[in-house]
Amino acid sequence: MKRILLLVVGILSALVVAAPMTLAQSSNGTTLEEFSATYPPEVVATLPGACDFPMQLEISGTTKTIEQGNGDTISIYPNWTVTVTNTDTDEEATFNVTGANHLSTLENGNVQTVMTDRNLAFDPEAGTFVSMGQFTFVNTPDNMTNVVPVSGKGRMIDVCALLS
Repeated sequence: MKRILLLVVGILSALVVAAPMTLAQSSNGTTLEEFSATYPPEVVATLPGACDFPMQLEISGTTKTIEQGNGDTISIYPNWTVTVTNTDTDEEATFNVTGANHLSTLENGNVQTVMTDRNLAFDPEAGTFVSMGQFTFVNTPDNMTNVVPVSGKGRMIDVCALLS
């Protein structure tokens, strides 16, 4: 299966695929997968751009990945909530991240991700943030190295600053 998310949530995508899922039907008949998972600090700390303090992620909602005929994918998250907890202080913040990620493989093999609406993201330069709007970045095919830093139009909430 192609990467569901990018580095932003790209590394989380591997975790998402591994989590148990069930099917749900949306109001327009589209089949969505139920998703719920908790990622402990030792897992989150491995993500490029994770905060300096230990944090836990709790994610729930539904998702669907739509394969485009050209090999690109669109992953939608129509009702996701993410709770990020600073486990040193027990301070937490819950975000409604009801966005989408559009992944395209470029001619050189790198993966361009366009995040629309609201997304939780991890970026080696921008850190851990919630994006609202449209933001783009490019990673290597293994999704581990950021080639073009995140940029775009909209608002970004610095999760690390919020919870430190």
